Amino acid sequence: MPDPPAGKQDVIFDTALRLFVERGFFGTPTSLISREAGIATGTLFFYFKTKEDLIDALYLRVKAEAAEAMNRGLDQETDAKAKLNRLGKNAVLFGLEHPEKMKFMEQFAHTPFISKSAREEGISRFFFLKDLIVQGIQEGQIRNLDPELLIFMMASSFSGLIARVGTATSPKEREIFVEQGLEFIWNGLAKKSSREPDRRKKTREYM
Repeated sequence: MPDPPAGKQDVIFDTALRLFVERGFFGTPTSLISREAGIATGTLFFYFKTKEDLIDALYLRVKAEAAEAMNRGLDQETDAKAKLNRLGKNAVLFGLEHPEKMKFMEQFAHTPFISKSAREEGISRFFFLKDLIVQGIQEGQIRNLDPELLIFMMASSFSGLIARVGTATSPKEREIFVEQGLEFIWNGLAKKSSREPDRRKKTREYM
C-alpha cells in the first residue's frame, strides 16, 4: 500500500487516534474517520485497505513516537539508575504532552484488534528497555529476575505515575510526584542488600 502524503497522513492518523480513543474500535466506522478527516472514503481505502490495516499503522506510529521520546538522552547516562531516572522523566513528559496516545496504547496494546505482526514490531521498538534492565542486573543494581517481567511491572508503574502527575496543581507538586514516583519504582527494581534473604536460590537465574 502507498503511504499517504505527509500532511494527509497526519490528518488521517490524528483523526483516527481521537475517534478510536473516544469511541473504541467497533464504534469507529471508516466512513466516520473519512468524514472527520475531510477526505473521501475511497481515498482512505486507497491508503489503508481495511480498518485493521489503519489501526495497525496507527499503533506502530504511536509506538515509534513513544519509544523515541522515552529513549531520548539515555546514552548520556552511565549506570542503570541514572538511565531509569531519565527514562521515567521522559515517559512522564510524553504522557502529559500526548494523553490521547497514551490512552490509545493502553486501550489497544493487548487487544485482538492489533495484529500479531504489528504487536511484535511495536515491542521491538522498546528493546532498549531490556538492555537497560540487563545492564542493571549485570552491574548488581537491579534484582536478578526475569527482565521481561520487570519491564511489564515498570511500564505499569509509569502509567500510574503519569496519571498521578497529571493531577498536580502546581509545578512544584508535579516535581514532587515525579521524584517520589521514580524513587518508588527504583526501590521495586533495586537489588536487595546482602542482609536480606536471597530468594533467587528458590528460582531460576536470569543472568
